[in-house]
Amino acid sequence: MKKIISILTVLAFVFTFSQCSEEDYNEKYADPNKATTILFDKLMVGIFIKSHNYTLHGYSRFFSTDSQWTGKYAQTFGFYLGGNMWHNGHTVVGHFNEFYSGVAVNFKKMEDMYNSLPDEGKAMNEAYYLASKVVTYNVLLHYLDIYGDMPWKDACKVAVTGKFSQSNAHYDKAEDLYKMIIDEMKDAGLRFPSVSLPRGFTATNDYINNADRSKWQIYANCVCLRAAIRVASQGSQTQHGRTAIKEILENPARYPIVDDIEANIHIKNMRTDPVNAEGGGGLDAWKSCRLASAAIIRNMLSNYTKTTWSGTYQDGTDDPRLPLLYNLATLNAGNIVDGTIRGTVYRGVNTEMTETVLSQYDQGNSLSEIRRGGFFWENQNWDHFLFSAPELWFIKAESYLNGWAAGGEAKAKDAFKEGIKQSIRFFFKYQDNKTREDYTGDTDYRSYVINPAEPSDTWIDTFAEARWNTKINGDAYDTTNPRLDAIITQKWLSFSMMESREAWADLRRTGYPSGLIFPQAADAEIPNVPARWRYSPNERNFNKNFSEVAEQDNYTTKMFWAK
Repeated sequence: MKKIISILTVLAFVFTFSQCSEEDYNEKYADPNKATTILFDKLMVGIFIKSHNYTLHGYSRFFSTDSQWTGKYAQTFGFYLGGNMWHNGHTVVGHFNEFYSGVAVNFKKMEDMYNSLPDEGKAMNEAYYLASKVVTYNVLLHYLDIYGDMPWKDACKVAVTGKFSQSNAHYDKAEDLYKMIIDEMKDAGLRFPSVSLPRGFTATNDYINNADRSKWQIYANCVCLRAAIRVASQGSQTQHGRTAIKEILENPARYPIVDDIEANIHIKNMRTDPVNAEGGGGLDAWKSCRLASAAIIRNMLSNYTKTTWSGTYQDGTDDPRLPLLYNLATLNAGNIVDGTIRGTVYRGVNTEMTETVLSQYDQGNSLSEIRRGGFFWENQNWDHFLFSAPELWFIKAESYLNGWAAGGEAKAKDAFKEGIKQSIRFFFKYQDNKTREDYTGDTDYRSYVINPAEPSDTWIDTFAEARWNTKINGDAYDTTNPRLDAIITQKWLSFSMMESREAWADLRRTGYPSGLIFPQAADAEIPNVPARWRYSPNERNFNKNFSEVAEQDNYTTKMFWAK
């Protein structure tokens, strides 16, 4: 009893548990061996909520880590050539620390309580534990991709033991943690179909998968596959990753994954979110977060011109996802419609564009931006997807192509084409035909947008067939591995500004898509695009075990799985 009280006292002063107070613990859960489902229910929901900054397409991701950080490195957001272009616009302190003070501490507390239960208690609470582990490991994977070695096995022990002497955690090797995620997610996927759902595991509390065990099984398998594809190309875990990929893809009945957008793993729309709420929540001034990527436009337009970073859209020829992503910009005098200047071209911002040129275009209102009304921003029907079918189909395509699963190039091509089809269908599923003017009454020329009709399956098949052989702008794929270039390019376009973190990981892992330019900046600290991000200063200053990773704490050390 004294041990439990000490634990809860530490928690009350050091950590904030979502929907879990000290009174809750003392009153109802004095003995963990008698813990009821209510405690696990609250902890599970708390873990879900604490993961929102990394799973929802909301303020924290769109306006900080993605657009100011990973989106720069993946070039899924538009940004220009500048002296500090490779710096992030978001403090890394909060990003690193929030994981441990939020998601990890809640999960480690649940794990400790779960492991202390007798077999009967474990069986009763297993669903809570497995669901929480899937969500936590998906977030942990994101951190591993950015930092490499991370404290995990020893992390958050103060919350469990109440001993401040255990506040300095050792760093686990990234190789071991990727292997752990692969193994434990594969195991979780196998356990979900037969796990019993306790009284508190309801569709209300489980707002991710609505208490559907089959969906949790799919979620776990997708996390496993994402981790496995990360390490399969090169490094010390290649064989382990390839074995997991082969087992999952060659046994779909045993290891189901998302294969259609209607089966996406997602969180239903949250209309109070500032990104998706009508009116934008006063965030319209964040221009640097919404500039169109010239690299994406270049890979979606057949007549893209490098010297002007622009091109016109040809209906029936060009990528129909482009008009849903961006609005039009003016060319020269623009296009006069009903006495108002309207856009005529798509023009993005490129890493070769200087700040002076950017200013000239901006003053002339000649840059495309992410549509305020359209596919994503202020679309009140938007769902925050965790795993979507296009990603899984492109993973299949790469795996078949590389021989990591049976199928060869023919099956890789079929999966590639299905990935494009699912991606286009996904964009149109969430299309919002509103314009900026519909929301604000603003007659800015950029309120003029193209809302294309959804293409037929026959058209998509022809379009995808062509993309297997050449880029839409006529550029050749990289001669070293043109098929892989094609797959990763389309995966990158499908991710666009929605999954910059995954796009950056693929770029480091494969070197594709080809054609991206990463100039050297006049910055002594970060002159080139980073290979990773440095740990939080708090780690360097206060974790006595930091010496374990001090040598690799720079911007140039590649991940063990990187090319």
